[in-house]
Amino acid sequence: MANCGCAHDSGAAAYELGCIDCGAACCPSCAVPLESVTYCRSCARSLLGAGMVQPAGAFDLQ
Repeated sequence: MANCGCAHDSGAAAYELGCIDCGAACCPSCAVPLESVTYCRSCARSLLGAGMVQPAGAFDLQ
């Protein structure tokens, strides 16, 4: 799987997350888990109609 596009160093091979919608690689900092499925921030934002989606673990939409 390709590397995530963010500048956050997530420990590379330890995590292989990808968006179920577009297939983009996501590190644990950028992945947005929704109902046991991982989305990239862009797809999660589109799916939820939100202006901004917080990083994984926060579960806050703004």
